[in-house]
Amino acid sequence: MSQIVNPAMIQVVVHGAAGRMGKLITKMIEAADDIQLAGLVTEPGQGLPLGEFHPDFPLIGQDQMSAQLPAGCVIVDFSLAPALDGLLRQARELKSGIVMGTTGFSEVQKTALSAFSTEFPVVHAANFSVGIPALQMLLQVLAKTLPSGFDAEQVETHHITKLDKPSGTAAHLASVYEGLRAGDTKVPTHSQRLGGTIGEHTWTFSDAEETLVLTHRAHSRNAFLRGILPSVRFVRTHKPGFYGLTDVLQELAGNLE
Repeated sequence: MSQIVNPAMIQVVVHGAAGRMGKLITKMIEAADDIQLAGLVTEPGQGLPLGEFHPDFPLIGQDQMSAQLPAGCVIVDFSLAPALDGLLRQARELKSGIVMGTTGFSEVQKTALSAFSTEFPVVHAANFSVGIPALQMLLQVLAKTLPSGFDAEQVETHHITKLDKPSGTAAHLASVYEGLRAGDTKVPTHSQRLGGTIGEHTWTFSDAEETLVLTHRAHSRNAFLRGILPSVRFVRTHKPGFYGLTDVLQELAGNLE
């Protein structure tokens, strides 16, 4: 790698660098003043030499991480669920915390990730926009305050190339709301895959007398990245634990008081 490591900066590795989100994250990290790109990672056997994918870094396979990347780096992961097991092995060897946007894990994988977080800090979010944690907090308030006669349904809309239905964000939001509405049925979630829609999540609450609607709409994919750099800084300075984006944003808000 041709760049000189600056010890005053946080060293960050992008895992899933060849994907659409990985490329956007790489550009964002390179533009940050206090964070330095330290490596780009893809699946084993799909690496590329220096200059073919990036002018300053080779694209390395996941199995090469511990041999080629700096110990203690923060790993930003936007890959796929099957990559988790190998990622955790490599992260342990590097003694690295993780900022993770990957979803769709099995129960066994969730247990493995939870065990990893007892050793190193992990910030996991299905969506790193600022608006989604705000929506989640509103759902928590409504779950505790709306009378039991209110029904809730969710509609999530994304571009036609998005594979998971419902989206990881929609599943997470439904789980949060359901967990606070003891005795209520599951929240029906309807998925739409239309054109180039970036991402929308709309909740409707209604009883015989009133209707309330909440919508979060992303205008660009950059919206999904806004919480990543604060999460990297959070991981770099916090003890082991499993954190969400709300933890990161609440700390930022406290620092501004």
